[in-house]
Amino acid sequence: MANWLFKPFERISGEVALTLGLVGIVLTALVARLGGLQTDGVLDLHFAEDMPLWKLLVQGLLNWLVLAGMLLVTGRWLSSSRFRVIDLLGTQAAARWPMLLAGGYLAIPAIGNRISQLSARMMEQMPAEPGQVTADLAHLLEAMWLTLLSLPILLSLAWMVWLMYHGYARVCRISGMRAVFSFIGVLIAAEIITSGLAILI
Repeated sequence: MANWLFKPFERISGEVALTLGLVGIVLTALVARLGGLQTDGVLDLHFAEDMPLWKLLVQGLLNWLVLAGMLLVTGRWLSSSRFRVIDLLGTQAAARWPMLLAGGYLAIPAIGNRISQLSARMMEQMPAEPGQVTADLAHLLEAMWLTLLSLPILLSLAWMVWLMYHGYARVCRISGMRAVFSFIGVLIAAEIITSGLAILI
């Protein structure tokens, strides 16, 4: 079970992974539409109002293709082994399944509404005045509660990043610090690019 959860690409790749990944991307878009969310970046999951389904589908596909394309170029450059393009595309698509779990969690009305309310309060950044110990304690408790509620989302995103790395390193046959640093660099660049493209959609 642990291998299926954290090293699935030792068993699946290519067409199978690609099919599963595309199904996951479509389902994520549907859940995001129902939950009032958007995925405007490789690692992003935000609340959004009246986001049409076609935009959510485009966002999901862009997030997958931009990262996969950049990893493909990097893998061709760094790897001394030959690998199939469809294997990299497939593993990167399938690696996005945890985003569906995070979206489904946020789409639960009681949880999504509470996180939205707490986030809005944190963003207010009301200046603390002398003697408001109770208010400060209340803000601290709200911040702790927000962190606790957000933990499943953070764990899902961390799981997704690990799967992306696992797929990249395995398909391209790159290991060690070269795999880690090249992946981190590509991930950061892809996040910037996809966030910018989401604004233009």
